[in-house]
Formats: sequence, structure tokens, C-alpha cells
Amino acid sequence: MDLRRNQITIGELLANPKAKQVLARHFPQMIGRPIVAASGSMTLERAMKLAAAYVPQRALQEALEELRRI
Repeated sequence: MDLRRNQITIGELLANPKAKQVLARHFPQMIGRPIVAASGSMTLERAMKLAAAYVPQRALQEALEELRRI
């Protein structure tokens, strides 16, 4: 999947069923939260910066690699 240098939006990722599955598998505690749906226009880059305070860097990198393989 082309993540457009991490400028793809969360909304675009969630609209793609395969990408949504990847996100749900890596971040099950986050995917169903209303804040995620409300952050649809946020870029992946911004979301990763915010998530870095709560999610290990390795987990973020693994999810990115899997999204790129879609």
C-alpha cells in the first residue's frame, strides 16, 4: 500500500478493509474508540507521533511494514 510518505490519512486507512485489519490486529485497544473515527483527517505521520507515547516503537514499525505490504 502506498502510504505516501506517511501522509495518508487515518480515514483512508480505515476505509481499506485490509489496512483496517492490520490496524485492528496491531492496535486492538484503539481501533474501536470514537477518537479514532473522529481523527479521520489526521495523517499517519501525526498519529504515529502521538501514539509513540503509548506504543512501543517496534510495534509501530511492524504495523507500518505490514501496511506497506498490502
